[in-house]
Amino acid sequence: MAGINNNKDKEPLPEIPLPLLNDPRPPADTDQVVSAFKTLEPTRNFSTMTKSPCAKESFIDGAALGLGVGLLKAMRSGANRSAANWGFGAFVLMTVGTWEYCHFKIRERRQLMASGQMPVVNTLDVDAAKRREAIAARQRDV
Repeated sequence: MAGINNNKDKEPLPEIPLPLLNDPRPPADTDQVVSAFKTLEPTRNFSTMTKSPCAKESFIDGAALGLGVGLLKAMRSGANRSAANWGFGAFVLMTVGTWEYCHFKIRERRQLMASGQMPVVNTLDVDAAKRREAIAARQRDV
């Protein structure tokens, strides 16, 4: 039998604590998850989501892929519930993937700008300079 020490001369086996079935304390991980959800403010966090960089592109890419995968699965197998699951899964994976890739590119650009390898360019100034050049070119032609 495992766990029984028949040899009295040797040191005893260590006591292994058994989990309490009615332990009132939640596991430590649950406390962290609950506290993380308590910090969410749905009206503030989700209403400003579309203003964050990459949001529109990520959701459009995810919706397009999810719709495509769902339709192809439905046409191929005819199982609508399975097709919906595949489509939703593709939507989630594509949205998260494109969101993360876009933010990776933003972090990469910021690091290059901070190190001086990439010049900081204000796109408004570039557009204004192009407009001034176009106006000057038209005035010279006249």
